[in-house]
Amino acid sequence: MDSDRLHLDEVFLSLQGEGMEVGRPQLFLRLGGCPLRCSYCDTPRSWTARPQYEVHLPSGTVQRDNPVDGQGLHDLLKDVLQVHGLVPADVMLSVTGGEPLQQAAFLEAWLPQWTGPILLETAGVHAEALRSVLSSVALLSMDWKLPSTLREGEDLLQAASCLAVAREQGTATQVKLVVTEETTDEEVATALTAIAAESPDCVVFLQPVTPFGKGPAAPDAARLLAWSLAHRSLPLDLRVLPQIHPLLGVR
Repeated sequence: MDSDRLHLDEVFLSLQGEGMEVGRPQLFLRLGGCPLRCSYCDTPRSWTARPQYEVHLPSGTVQRDNPVDGQGLHDLLKDVLQVHGLVPADVMLSVTGGEPLQQAAFLEAWLPQWTGPILLETAGVHAEALRSVLSSVALLSMDWKLPSTLREGEDLLQAASCLAVAREQGTATQVKLVVTEETTDEEVATALTAIAAESPDCVVFLQPVTPFGKGPAAPDAARLLAWSLAHRSLPLDLRVLPQIHPLLGVR
């Protein structure tokens, strides 16, 4: 994709529904394009770069043309904030996808210009691309993909390397493991052991999947508790937390 233009999927202000920032208002910048195909994905539209993207405002949703340049993106985000009586410093900008690191060249140039705090969400597919943007990121949110949840793209994952880069640069990091009824004890153990080795004391969320379309169902509470207890000796801040935005009925 162009280094001076960005493909978007949607822009909106809402409550963060996952992780350490859960419940806080955030400005969401969802980018278009992702090389992975997760069985539980709730935004399959973001897999490809589309001709248009959506801006969700209190007055309704408007369509705008892709891609956008740096100034256009800056103006767009400030306009959305202004509708809510906010400025960049008031809320965290959540850069999500899709996979944002597919467009790392643009982000490397643009993120330092944004004057508010930034959360970057990634599946950990481009460790060197992550290195190029982390200096502008206040919180890295890593989705650690389990083999049973991936239909395509497992060979692209560099999750452990991404955690190593974040540790080297001293970036605050959280990790999310989306777990389903198909998740095995071995998968959870392998993932948590690897995370503890690369990022000791990291905050890790076991996130029971939110069922979507024909995707998998969530594990029951007994399994979530069993996983938590089985791995309590690891040097991790291990928590169970579902997505809350579907419960609240917000985007």
